[in-house]
Amino acid sequence: MQHPIVSVIILNYNGRRTLGKILDNCLQSVLETDYPAFEVIFVDNASTDDSVKHIQHVFGQNQKMRIIINAKNYGFAEGNNIGIRNSKGKYIALLNSDTKVHPNWLKELVNAIDSEKIGAVQSKLLRMDAPDFLDCAGGFVDYYGYHFERGHGEKASNYDQSSEVFYAKGAGMLLKKDVLRKTGLFDADTFLYFDEVDLCWRIWLSGYKVAYVPKSIVYHALASTTSELQAKMRVYFYTRNHLMMLLKNYSLANLFKAVVVSILFETRNIFLFLARKKPQVSAAKIQALLWNLFNFDRIWQKRGFVQKYVRTISDQEVRKIMMAPCPPFPLYLVFSRYRFLKRRK
Repeated sequence: MQHPIVSVIILNYNGRRTLGKILDNCLQSVLETDYPAFEVIFVDNASTDDSVKHIQHVFGQNQKMRIIINAKNYGFAEGNNIGIRNSKGKYIALLNSDTKVHPNWLKELVNAIDSEKIGAVQSKLLRMDAPDFLDCAGGFVDYYGYHFERGHGEKASNYDQSSEVFYAKGAGMLLKKDVLRKTGLFDADTFLYFDEVDLCWRIWLSGYKVAYVPKSIVYHALASTTSELQAKMRVYFYTRNHLMMLLKNYSLANLFKAVVVSILFETRNIFLFLARKKPQVSAAKIQALLWNLFNFDRIWQKRGFVQKYVRTISDQEVRKIMMAPCPPFPLYLVFSRYRFLKRRK
């Protein structure tokens, strides 16, 4: 039996300083994967620590290992794109550098993605410090594009059934390269946050599905790769990329309402953070909204590609895998979404 080649891409930025032995454990576990045909592409995003030197010394002699050193920090999206462009595999596996994999993780993902209808799959992401509990069992968005990681913090045994999800989390996912040729890669402008949500939205629009594979186990150290980012920077990218994603992927019939609700919701948050004496967070949200305004032509060109070359199904079909807004509009603008989501779970 021939096994398709899989390119496993691990993106790194100052992993030696922020992760320590976790980075070594990640690479060691991946190289011990029980799958006969894979390569490991270690992409370094211009680290300022000794990550590259250390990885070259410890793992550089392994025949499965390739190291790519970027000239600057391109973020999650373009950093992984560089790895994808240099890959040999039929399938692309993405792993965070703060993960550790079960030997069968890749075999289970390949078995699941073999279906013609599936374009991407996600592993069962368990908390590294408490493996009986989940980090994520796939993600969903509501009609306004705000995402929700299914099962976060819950008992892992509650999510032992495979299922369709709206998006696969980039900490442990597998993609078909043929599908990426149709949808395009990650949007390089995102840099961080909503990158995999945006890509999976395009996968759904192209007529393929995204699935959760509980038999594929990956342990995740939870957000340690972004711990150095300042809160205002995280808020900026989150707000900016969320709105850009809506502008690109919705049809005109649904675009206006989704964008208006999003802007109203973020305006409400701007005043809320000001009241909580967090002006820097409010300023970051304002900057994010203005970025979309000043770059509207650029976003609209990307939207043209999605609507003309990617879309094969309607928003109505895509919404079947989304969550209905909870609480419903206009209460959505007043009450905490997370409180309602937790109650609904």
